[in-house]
Amino acid sequence: MRDRFFDSTGAVCAVAVSTILLSHASDLLAAAPTQGPAAIDAGPVALTPTLGTEIKYRDNIYLQESNTVDSWIYLARPALNALLQDRNNTYQLDYKGEAAWYEVNSHNDRNDYFDNTFSGDAHLELSDRWIAEGYASWASLHEDRGTGLSEGFIGTVLPEPIEFDQSDVGGSLQFGTNESVGRLLLETGYMDRTYTNFKELTRPRDRDETTVATTFFFPVAPKTDVLAEYTFKNIHYPNRFEEVPMLDSDEQSFLVGAQWEINPNMTSTAKAGYVEKNFDDSARKDWDGLGWSLEVWMQPRDQDTILVLSTQHPEETTLQGNFIKREELSTTWRHEWSDRVYSELSGLIGQDAYEQSFDGREDDIFKVSLKAGYEFRRWMNVYAAYGYDRRNSNADDLSYRDYIFNVGVELSL
Repeated sequence: MRDRFFDSTGAVCAVAVSTILLSHASDLLAAAPTQGPAAIDAGPVALTPTLGTEIKYRDNIYLQESNTVDSWIYLARPALNALLQDRNNTYQLDYKGEAAWYEVNSHNDRNDYFDNTFSGDAHLELSDRWIAEGYASWASLHEDRGTGLSEGFIGTVLPEPIEFDQSDVGGSLQFGTNESVGRLLLETGYMDRTYTNFKELTRPRDRDETTVATTFFFPVAPKTDVLAEYTFKNIHYPNRFEEVPMLDSDEQSFLVGAQWEINPNMTSTAKAGYVEKNFDDSARKDWDGLGWSLEVWMQPRDQDTILVLSTQHPEETTLQGNFIKREELSTTWRHEWSDRVYSELSGLIGQDAYEQSFDGREDDIFKVSLKAGYEFRRWMNVYAAYGYDRRNSNADDLSYRDYIFNVGVELSL
């Protein structure tokens, strides 16, 4: 369990550092851009601090079907990016924090949290035909009460959010260019998640994942490639529940599809194929079926940008079943009403099927949000948003509705 003094004091320090950088760096600024945050010129490195503040109201913070609890929430999001560019090669270090203070708190029951993420990545163009990328990150995060391992009644019983540390490392190597006869992409990644509190409940859900993938692109027309993708993922749970079958498994997928650019204002990637999940423990039933992924980006007019995403894939379960078969369709539409005024409308529909759960659990998910913003200055953006989140589940006491309203300010140099 994290120290509560560190949570509050660390959050205040992070916000204070960002505020000092934002207010006293004018003499160190590089040439300010016409749009977006400006950077501090620190020799070969460009430092870009930002700070977001937000007031949010939620009417169901524990995501309960009945006896809901509402609360005002106050958030601060400090961030710092360090960028080093050497010709076509780039190296970045990032820090992102999010601190939240809830009005609904008591001495023995708190919802406050302070998340921190440190990451770095590199993009190297080794030659005209070879491109390498790498990334690494470490994060100290939380699950909102009523989500993840604390969904349902558990979310009201635990006195604070479930917390975990997560490390990610990986990279990719690409041979070929968009103009060459073929292009080969090799990817690998490793993730380790360790829960840090309520160990009797969370320790058996610690896990690590190792992923390798390869994709071959073959051009069939100008700006149009067909692709074939193979992915292998090993999922390992080092600490198992006693007398409960292990959740360790291997996932494999083979997808085929296409990537195309109809015009500069519309690009798409679509792929579908065979997916299987095989468990190490014979007491758990293996699964195979159809998987797909769709991404469409379009800009029908200069002031409109639309993004459509769809996927079907297996996800690790929380508390029920062998795994979750997830289907999702989401879309986001951003409209620029003027140089300073914009709006964003987002929606998501989905279904989570908890395979081999004792009650055949299925959740229907619906989310919609509307955000309106005003770029008061290049370095200041103010916004207001409204969101609606609903889950209809055939499992007892797991359905909920949550209404969310928030206003915020985003500051930069």
